[in-house]
This record gives sequence, C-alpha cells and structure tokens, in this order.
Amino acid sequence: MSPTPNTSPVQPVGGFRSIFVTPTGLRAGWRLLAFICFFVVSQACLQYLLIRYSPLLRELLIATGTQKGEFRPTGLLTLEVVNLVALGMALFAMTTIERSRVRDYGFASPVRLGALRFGEGLVWGLAMVTALCLALKAEGHFSFGPVVLSAPLALRYGLLWAAATLAVGLFEETLFRGYGQITLASGIGFWPSAILLSAAFGLTHLGDVGYTWLGVVTAALFGMIFSLSLRRTGSLWLGIGFHAAFDFAETFLFSPPNGGIANISTHLFASSLSGPSWLTGGGTGVEGGINGLVAFAVVFLLFNWIHPARTKNLGQQSVSAP
Repeated sequence: MSPTPNTSPVQPVGGFRSIFVTPTGLRAGWRLLAFICFFVVSQACLQYLLIRYSPLLRELLIATGTQKGEFRPTGLLTLEVVNLVALGMALFAMTTIERSRVRDYGFASPVRLGALRFGEGLVWGLAMVTALCLALKAEGHFSFGPVVLSAPLALRYGLLWAAATLAVGLFEETLFRGYGQITLASGIGFWPSAILLSAAFGLTHLGDVGYTWLGVVTAALFGMIFSLSLRRTGSLWLGIGFHAAFDFAETFLFSPPNGGIANISTHLFASSLSGPSWLTGGGTGVEGGINGLVAFAVVFLLFNWIHPARTKNLGQQSVSAP
C-alpha cells in the first residue's frame, strides 16, 4: 500500500517571527541584507589583506583611486577582481543557506544563448556611446581627435580595458540585477524592486568625480534598462555585455580629459569635449547630459520592439516576462 501524501496546509507565521520569516522561509529583505553584509565584510577583509601584505596591490588599490577616470586599467581591474571574489564569497554563503544555485540568479541560460545575449549587449553599448558622441559632434561640442596609441600599445591597453570593464559589468550586474533584483522581486515584485535598486545604483555614483544629479538620474536609467533586459531575456548576459561595452567605449575609445578622465595615455583617441555639463555630461560621461535622456528613451523603445513581452518562461520564473 502506497503512503498517503502529506496534504496538510502550510502553517501561517504569526507574532514577532512574522517580521523575519514567512511560511516559505526568511523574508526577501532580510536575505538581501544578509547578502550585503556578507559582501561588505568579505570585501573589507580582502582589501585589508591585500593592502597589508602586498605592496604592489596596495599601490594599485590606493594610489590609483576608485573614481571613474582616475585610474589606469590595471587599477580598475585589480579593484574589480577583489569585488568579484568578495561577491563570490557572499553568493556562496547565501546559496548554501538558501539551498539554491548561482545559476538561479540570472545565469540559467544555455551557454550558446548566453553568448548570443552577451554579444548583443556589446552592440547596444558600443552603439549608444558612439551615437551620443556623434550627436555632440553634430552640435559642435565633441571631437574624436587623432589616434594617439601605436598598434602594440592599442592592443595592450585595449585588452586591459576590455578585461577591466568586463569585470565591472559582471560585478555590478550580478550584485544589483542578479542576486539583488531577483531576491527582492520575490518579496515586493519585479518592477518595484527594479525601481528601488536602480535608484540605489544611481546614488552609488554620487561619490564619483564630476558626477552631477543628472548623471545620477542617467545611472538609474541604466539600471532600468538592465532590469528590462533581465525581464525580457531571463538572463543577465545581455545587460553585462551592454554595461561592459558602454564603459569600454567611454574609457578606452572616447575619453576626453575634461569629461572626468585624468590619465589619457592609455586611451585610443585624443578626444575633446566642450560646452556646458548639462549638455555634454561633464564628468559623468556623454550619457549624463540632455542628449543622454533622449538616447535612453530611444533605447527603451528599440529594446521593447526587439524584445517584446512574452508569456513563456525565459529562464526562471522569478524573471520571466509578463
């Protein structure tokens, strides 16, 4: 005789415990807070160890700074590798506690599909920066300038900036749109969590050199684009490619010194920028001006057209399209 299945209802959680848990486990907000704590502690410990015991890495982490444009690619790459290791430690802790897998947080796509999404993201990022630079050039505020690196140096620094900006995209998208977005969405819904975390993403840029409030708004809009990408594709890979390519174009390809870039010896073009920051973006980057707001509107519309909403699950239930 087969055993009788357990059909007893889930017992509700009441009283003080309901602040922390639901019938299915720890509330999303507390899980996200625990994840952030694991990450911050891991990052602080790693940075302390490197600064304490490695003079070379100490120089890269401190002397180069952590602000956009104040570092060379080696400094940025060092910083982001530390961040990625700390992020991996935090993810390991939370997936162990939750009995989940890293792939559940935006990495469930098959390898081939993930590569295609990543490649598409690269196109979006490069195209957006190029379009913004061309718009400023047409308005008389931007010049691409001559190529200032020899072929060997261009290859060397191009690869270093590519690795560094890829690390930035992978770290920030996994932190904000991966574990953060998917976890918080399980508690308050996808779009409320997208708005909240995109605002937080924008505010984290306040400490960057030359950033204006309009730049903070455009950073938040980037968060919304990457959230839309996660929603429509069920994967982080398009957003990672978009993020990495945009940063690569703004640092290695087109990086005017009065746009917040202090060291131009590692960049391909000797670009120049002139005009008010509300138009050019100033230290924020070319996306931080009025042209950037127009570009974001165009990107939203184009992306919505290319990747329409679907009812079919595109990877995992928590990020599937409506």
